[in-house]
Formats: sequence, C-alpha cells, structure tokens
Amino acid sequence: MRRWLGSLAALALLFFACPAHADPPDAGDDTGAFVEELLAVATGELGQGKISGGGTLYAAWFGNRYSEWCSEFVAWCVDQADQRLGTHCLDSLYPYGGAAVTFVNWYTSRGRYVTIKGSIKGWGDQWYLDDGTPVTGSAYVPQRGDVVFFEWYQYNRIDHVGIVEYVTQDVYGAFTIHTIEGNNKDNPVVSRFSYPLDDPSIRAYGVRERVTGIELHRGASGVYVLDFQQMLTDTGRYDGPMSGVYDTPTIEAVRRAQLDLGLEPTGVADQVTQTALGFP
Repeated sequence: MRRWLGSLAALALLFFACPAHADPPDAGDDTGAFVEELLAVATGELGQGKISGGGTLYAAWFGNRYSEWCSEFVAWCVDQADQRLGTHCLDSLYPYGGAAVTFVNWYTSRGRYVTIKGSIKGWGDQWYLDDGTPVTGSAYVPQRGDVVFFEWYQYNRIDHVGIVEYVTQDVYGAFTIHTIEGNNKDNPVVSRFSYPLDDPSIRAYGVRERVTGIELHRGASGVYVLDFQQMLTDTGRYDGPMSGVYDTPTIEAVRRAQLDLGLEPTGVADQVTQTALGFP
C-alpha cells in the first residue's frame, strides 16, 4: 500500500474475502482473494463489447444499456465476483455507480481517493499516512485491484475509469501500470492497456484502504468526516451530532482542540491538527 514497491513480489496478496454484508474492511484486513476473483471476472470479459440490439451487458445491468459503460463495467465485475464468492463488496470495498464522477465522490468521501496533484477540490491537501510525506511530488504506485481515473479531454473532469491488473518496474526503476478497461476511447471493447506511472491522463486512484490523510474544510462530508467526528467524541472533544459533515459544531470543536494543543485555531483540520489528534 506504499507508494513504492521494492519488487514485483510486493504485488502478491494474501487471501481474504469480504464477509457477506460486511462494512468496509479495516486497514488491517487483506482483501486479496476478492481482488483475484474480480480480476478473473474482468479477464474473462476481454474482447466483449456491444451486445445484440445495441448497448452493452454492463450498462444494461446498471439500467441503461446505451450509456457510456466504463464505470458500469467495473461495478459489474465486482458484482459478479460477489456472486461467485458469496460476498458483498459492491458499495463497500468498491463503488456502485454508472458514472466516473460517482466513483470519484464515493472514494473521496471515504478518504480513499489518491490524487496525482496531491489535493482535492473542496477538501484540501493530502499526505501519506505511513510517513507524513505530502502526496504532491511523491507519486503513489497503485496496487493490484485499485481503480484508476483518467482525464482525457482537459475539461478538469474525470472521463474514464479502469481496473489496475498489475504493476511492473524496469531495471531503471520506472513503473508501468497495466489495466483492464471497458469503453476506452481507443478501443470500444474490454481490453488491456499499459501506461507509464507519470502518464498525463492519469489523475487519481481509488484504493481499497486509506493510505492518505486529507485536510478537512467546511462542507466536506462522508465517512472520513464521520470517522473524524467519532475520534473527537471518543476523546471528549466533541458532543455534537454525528452528521458526517464538517459543519460549524465540528469546526468549533476543532478550534478548541487546536487551542488546547497550542496550534493556531483555524478550525481547519489540516495535517498538523489531525496528526496531533492521533487521527486517523
């Protein structure tokens, strides 16, 4: 889960499947068995595309057979792996959605969206949890089973998603990302693609557990904020509603905590503040 890999052996994963109807796995859980099944499903779809009568199986499964289907393909593969294993990882380990932006919001709200530029609009800067290094200037190397996000048309939006199949590293240390994707603009069927780690179209990764922290500003919402509120509650610093929204009661609690810790009381839960509070 580190942004570096010492060798290809680091890509090998232990086996664990999401228990049926489980909450999202903790950081200490291993989900290798599910990832292997997911990739087996995706590999089995190579070469598939439009079905008789138009549209695709993946978009039809989601409810609109004629829609763009890159995200539907990922969600469909997760659903098929769930059915094979008797698990419930769709909408817990991986998102359920029919648009790339839905995937972005799902991962962001859970603190599992690792950007290339190291910050998220409406939230703030990101840093690696293992050593506190800013994500900016220190590229994340994805893991097998991560979801990769692409921007193709320079409109400041995510256009496409795929599944990371594996990562290779050459003798010079350069990484190559190998993916399985549906509806890539260069090939309309399910296909394999390869990209250098610094490919300019890659914008972010959706990961299976948190590897980064992120600043919290007013209006941020989701599981990450809810976990932060729970931490404040558990340490006696917050008695407000567990809303999952970084709102005025939460900001005031953070200001009080910052004063107690000798920090500037900005109300923004930045890296220094979260680290001082022992979060996450």
